[in-house]
Amino acid sequence: MAFHKQSILREPRKKRIIVCEDLNFFWDEPELKDVIKMWELGADVRIIGRHFDRDPDEILFALIHLARKGRIGKRKGGLLLGL
Repeated sequence: MAFHKQSILREPRKKRIIVCEDLNFFWDEPELKDVIKMWELGADVRIIGRHFDRDPDEILFALIHLARKGRIGKRKGGLLLGL
């Protein structure tokens, strides 16, 4: 299947979908500081989610934000296993 950039970009939009609209992207700075601490301690994203009573996907987006801002780095075990 060939990708034809011009034809896809010029076609009128059919049905727009807002992805992840059911997620909460708002965080208070003290919460993000706690996310950083938990990340550095090796907490699993599911545990962090339970701590904040939030969907683990919301934690993932917070971690992406923090990584892009240089506030967290990679860790042994990645997202789920931690240290």
